[in-house]
Amino acid sequence: MSARRVTVATGDHGDVHMIEPFWCAGVHTAEGYREDIEHRSDDVVLTVPTPCHGEVKLTTLTLVQRPFSRTDASVKATVEFDEDYHDMTSKELAEFTDALVALAVGPLHQFIERLQLLESDL
Repeated sequence: MSARRVTVATGDHGDVHMIEPFWCAGVHTAEGYREDIEHRSDDVVLTVPTPCHGEVKLTTLTLVQRPFSRTDASVKATVEFDEDYHDMTSKELAEFTDALVALAVGPLHQFIERLQLLESDL
């Protein structure tokens, strides 16, 4: 497979020609500045089942790279959480995931056990 080349119009550098990573969804709107150009993957939406609303979104993950960034041109995972977006390295995403797992097996399971005790009293 050959590399895809894309062109993005910018206000400060004119047409910018670049190779598009294989994981990029291919949406590149004309940007005001070359530094603002970004590659984005398709979203991965994580959901949880609920009895009253069916599947409900927990978070959205997206790969993002800003190849002309002056501060960080590396590929990151963007995680939508607490009504904000957080860029994370693979290590930071692993730590975030470990924290979610710890919540699930710790406080959430303790809460389930408490609820089960209360339900058995009825």
